[in-house]
Amino acid sequence: MRDAPEGLLGGALNFAGTLLILKSFARGKVGVAVGVAATYVLVPLAYSSYLGESLSMRAVIGVAVLMVGLGAFYAPTVRARGRADATASPVPILMAGGAAIFWGAAIVVLDLGSRVSVTGTLATSQIPQLAIAGTVLALSWDRSRAGLNPQAIAVLLGSGLALALGNMAFFTAANEGNIGVVSVLGSLSPIVTALLAAALLRERLTRTDRIAFAIVLLGTVLIVA
Repeated sequence: MRDAPEGLLGGALNFAGTLLILKSFARGKVGVAVGVAATYVLVPLAYSSYLGESLSMRAVIGVAVLMVGLGAFYAPTVRARGRADATASPVPILMAGGAAIFWGAAIVVLDLGSRVSVTGTLATSQIPQLAIAGTVLALSWDRSRAGLNPQAIAVLLGSGLALALGNMAFFTAANEGNIGVVSVLGSLSPIVTALLAAALLRERLTRTDRIAFAIVLLGTVLIVA
């Protein structure tokens, strides 16, 4: 399998990024960490530029507008953290920045493998994560099995299936177009999550959130139009 090394390395990088972001969540604010980690798109954008993949002026403006929208989405959380704890440790933010680097690098590596085989690369990328998760589960089985009821297992399986389909769609799109642009569009997932939370969980959107969504929508239209 020519795509196995890229899949394994990409999976390991993804796991390292996930571990860092969880550590950041534990030591800091989730909103701030997610906002910093969203900058992972800069890595594939730089890689796209290195490959010589050109962008139209409208797409460049769209990327800039979209990034402004993402910044507007996270800015209130960052400001609130600054008011609540002006002397907060920078370690959580550094961890989130490290997660962004690992995730961005994982996208580049997995894109290289997916040019040989999307399904093969994504399948092998799960091996490092499954191996580590399986080891942790085996070591903590007596303590955790009480929570593994059929409903929880169904939710986990559904989440895994959705993630797998999302990854396949992402790298298929990257093979057909500009990986930098695809990565920027992929960074909209927190926005989609917030919209679903508002629709399904009745979480209230602030005026700043609505403005940020409008800016993001404008940027997305400029990119894909």
